[in-house]
Amino acid sequence: MALRLDSLSGKTVYIVDIRWSYTGQFTEELRDVLSERFPQTKFIRRDKAGPYGEADPALWEEIKKEGDAMIIGTGH
Repeated sequence: MALRLDSLSGKTVYIVDIRWSYTGQFTEELRDVLSERFPQTKFIRRDKAGPYGEADPALWEEIKKEGDAMIIGTGH
């Protein structure tokens, strides 16, 4: 795991949806709520490609390059 950020201010946080049933609406609402609570933070929601157990190398590379943190929604 990555170290905890001291602050979210000025950071970019990815919210990744693995596309489990009903997680799309949840991750969209999560992005909206967090954006309201942390207006100095950029929240980007992305869908992971492929099945649950497979990696999404293109998305992981984007997050490493552009993001400071990630929240992944794994479903139930």
